[in-house]
This record gives sequence, structure tokens and C-alpha cells, in this order.
Amino acid sequence: MTDWQTLSEQVRSRVLAANAGTAVAFAAITAERLIRLDTRRLPFTQSLRPLLDLVWRAAAGDQTAFKPIAVALGEFYISEYCHNDGQDGPDDADDDPAAAILFAAECYLHAEPAFAVHVASRAIDAVDYRMELASEDYTGDEAIDVDPDDAMEAEARQQLADLDALASYATKLSHARFGLPDDQRESLLAALRDMGNVSAPTPSTCEG
Repeated sequence: MTDWQTLSEQVRSRVLAANAGTAVAFAAITAERLIRLDTRRLPFTQSLRPLLDLVWRAAAGDQTAFKPIAVALGEFYISEYCHNDGQDGPDDADDDPAAAILFAAECYLHAEPAFAVHVASRAIDAVDYRMELASEDYTGDEAIDVDPDDAMEAEARQQLADLDALASYATKLSHARFGLPDDQRESLLAALRDMGNVSAPTPSTCEG
């Protein structure tokens, strides 16, 4: 088992052991990183930006976000993008950032941390994909000489760092689903958003 796989297993264990509110916050932070780093910018993925914003609000204790999140997921389920046609159907919803946002929304709607594990996995997949693009120089830029395993390890370490940062908010996050007072909600949202503003994890930032 490689280092990134070992670290990802630690992420999985910690997310599954976390309260549902912490899992939602972790999913929002991770999905935010994916959409910010997204270079493909597929129309379907970009259309999910409002849904991710709703998840952010929900994570911070805004109960009014529940219904629109449910409606957005319902619209996805009845759309052409939700199918069992394999390669014969549109694959837009399988785009890593899109899938991460949908899983983050499911995590909140069902209060189920297992969906946040899927978000973490998609983030690792996205790093692998970006490294593949860079190594093959599809973008026309100079190829990046970075070991994919090192890059995926950096992402896994960032996920663990996010979980560490969320630990101090665990109690408040555990009550977020039932609503928080306006002042607490605003301060919590600001704190969570700050965590989501972390730059892309790179192997060089994780040395030591």
C-alpha cells in the first residue's frame, strides 16, 4: 500500500467516525477545492456551483438550505445525467468536481458521513487526472515533473489537515443540522470558508 493510500484510509476512518455535521463541512471544503482547481469547466459541473453554495450554508447551520438542496438533487435524479446506460449515456455527472458536489449534497441531505468519504476519494482521483494531463502536456504548457503518488499524498495530507482544523468546531457542527443562531451561523460559515480557501496542496508544501 502506497503512502497516499495509507493516508486516504486514515481520512476514511476519521470521516466515518465524525459527526454528520463535521462530515458535511469536510465534504464542502473538499468539493470547493475541486471546483476551484477544475480546468475542464464542463457546463454541467459549473451549473452545480449554486448547489455547493447551498451546502456551505447548510454546513454552517442554515436550515432553510435543506429544501433547495433536496429539490436540486431531485432535479438531477430525473435529468439525463442520472442514468444506468454506462458509456452510452452522458458522463458529465462523473466529472470529479461534479460528483464531489453531488456527494456533498447527499451527505447533508441524509446526514450520512459515508458520502463525504466519496468526496475525499473523488479529490484523489482529480489529482491523479490533473497529473496525467500535466505529464502528457495536453494543455500546451510545459509538462510538470511531479510524481503522481506524491501529488495524491499531498491531497490526502490536506484532507487530514482539514479534519484537524474542523475538530475544534465539532460540537457546533454537530448542532448545525438543527439550526444555529444568526451570529453563530455567520461566524461558522466564515471560518469554514477560510478553510476552503487553502491553496492547492502540492508535494513541496507537505515535506518535513
